[in-house]
Amino acid sequence: MNRSHRRKAGVVGIAVGALLVSPLAALLASPVARADTGDDLVTLGPYTIDGYTDTVTWSSTSLAFDNFTTGSFDGYPVDLDVYQGPPGSDSADYVFTIPLLFQGGFDDVDGTTTPFYSFDPFDFVSPDTGLVDLGGAGAPPAGIVTIGPFPIDGDTDTLSLTANSAFDSYLVGSLSSMTFDLDVYSGAPGSDTGEVLLTIPSLLQVGVDDVGGAITPLFSFAGVDAFAPDIGLLDLGGL
Repeated sequence: MNRSHRRKAGVVGIAVGALLVSPLAALLASPVARADTGDDLVTLGPYTIDGYTDTVTWSSTSLAFDNFTTGSFDGYPVDLDVYQGPPGSDSADYVFTIPLLFQGGFDDVDGTTTPFYSFDPFDFVSPDTGLVDLGGAGAPPAGIVTIGPFPIDGDTDTLSLTANSAFDSYLVGSLSSMTFDLDVYSGAPGSDTGEVLLTIPSLLQVGVDDVGGAITPLFSFAGVDAFAPDIGLLDLGGL
């Protein structure tokens, strides 16, 4: 884990109409249509619909299409992918993903529908699996997912997760009119690694850094050699 921390600090409601947009309607809504990696693939978007981001891709030869929508609901990032096979194929895919937390949907092949779901991010398929069906390069499962910020008794907390179950919780609040940041990081199970850092902006930072069971105190006064308040996000590979 990278320990270069002495730097300054400085996403289930999907719009149904967006999922039913035909390629023609999307063409009218989007200013750009572009060729995708496959010679016969045409992509429209991404464009925004009621706060969500939508991308439509179809094959100009088979007329199969994929509609990929991303956004957030109550602070949770969500993806919804709808794939429709070529006319007469009786094939389709529907995949709903909360990155790193849940994935489920239906796979329809020749009229036979199979439901699936998983809470194990290592089992997740690409959230844009329909694009893979078209022969394009679907987005990989996310590496870091941030949930929030959400309120807790007047404070706000942001939770960041990775597929290997490492996490970082970053709480921003105030006590007796004094603002503070509290960051708690836990490495992947078995890593015996973690961090806790309390920051009173421009005044004090104090905490502990645990690497392989070896604990090192963290301290900064009056901003001298200050740590990033959200130090755990750095450990996850964010910012």
